[in-house]
Amino acid sequence: MKIKQFLKTDFLKHSAIVFAGTSLVGVFNLLYHLVSVRILTPEDYGTFNALIALVTFSSMTFSPLRTTLARFFTEYIAKKDYQTLINVSRRIFLRTIFVSIGVFLFFVFFSGPLAEFFKTQNYCIIIIGGIISLSLLSLLVAPIFQSFQKFKSFSFLGIFSSSGKLVLGGFLMVFGFGLSGALVGFLVAPLLVLFFGLIALFLKRKEVFNFKEKYHSSVNLTPIYRYFLPVSLAVLSFSVLTNIDIVLVKRFFSPLDAGQYSVAQIVGKIFLYFPSALAIVIFPKSTQAYVTKSHSNKILYKALILAASMSGVGVIICFLFPGSVLQLLTGKANPISNNLVGLFAFSMSFYALLWIVVNFLLATHNLRFLKRIIFCAIAQTVAIWFFHSTLKQVLVIVFMFSVISFFGVLFCVNDTKDNLR
Repeated sequence: MKIKQFLKTDFLKHSAIVFAGTSLVGVFNLLYHLVSVRILTPEDYGTFNALIALVTFSSMTFSPLRTTLARFFTEYIAKKDYQTLINVSRRIFLRTIFVSIGVFLFFVFFSGPLAEFFKTQNYCIIIIGGIISLSLLSLLVAPIFQSFQKFKSFSFLGIFSSSGKLVLGGFLMVFGFGLSGALVGFLVAPLLVLFFGLIALFLKRKEVFNFKEKYHSSVNLTPIYRYFLPVSLAVLSFSVLTNIDIVLVKRFFSPLDAGQYSVAQIVGKIFLYFPSALAIVIFPKSTQAYVTKSHSNKILYKALILAASMSGVGVIICFLFPGSVLQLLTGKANPISNNLVGLFAFSMSFYALLWIVVNFLLATHNLRFLKRIIFCAIAQTVAIWFFHSTLKQVLVIVFMFSVISFFGVLFCVNDTKDNLR
């Protein structure tokens, strides 16, 4: 009976919607890289990867804004404080526009030195500036749909932008635009999110913004700025935990060893990526339960059980048939990578569970976990730096800290009543 009730819950329905959406987005993004590597010359693809890495690194500085806004927007909605929601949205949007313009002008003015550093043309740097600026603006759209729990619209935006990037970018590369065409594809993705996201909000204005109040310009943004810092630290620490091993393996091992480690790591990232849909769903639901003084812990346990069930089956398959899994997903099976696949899948599964707990704690404004996740990120980095005699030893360290960080952060979860402000 309890199983039937669980299957009928909105949580499972919304998780399935976001899971399907994020899966399709991942497929389109993978196809884009496969198309790029086949059409571009090795030199151009190397430049393309380096420039996209610059975009990824830059996005880490402002991507926590989406989580921060989703947290406060959901709280305003739960309290039916729509006046503050509108005022905050308006002020944040105007300030973000000015910041985006500043970012773009920075890349325009310094396009020469940056182009020389990356050994490319100035216009490529300017396109990168456009990608980062538009990505910053597009971050303001998703939190609104996430906070109102409009997960179909949320997923549609991701699917539409990633498929649009694939179609237009692929078209430009096929017809000879090469590197610039590949970069323009990335420029189109945030533009589509921004454009069609605003259109969707306009069309759904009666459904989403179904209220009538007078709005005033006075609003205090200090709580949002204060919350932004811990979110940034949490995102940065989690990024270090899940990526620093790749950086250090490239530093301490031969290119061949680093390549074989990266091949196995691709499978591990799948176990990290797919459960992230649950984190997207759990954030607004936990915030709403926290604000309304409901039992938000139940939402967390449902998400963890669902994620563990999804990952568990895959981990068993990776341990039993590592070569077949690698050959199917990457086409590059080898004895060294085969030996790492199962442990990679296990490690990233724990990190996926950790990310769900982190989102829950951020949603319920329980920030006691920050010291623990920061400590684990630093400790894992130091451990790999001093102990890296083999690839397996590096991965064992990653696995150990995936377990330690998960249970260390999980112990910060208390009854919602104890965490109320």
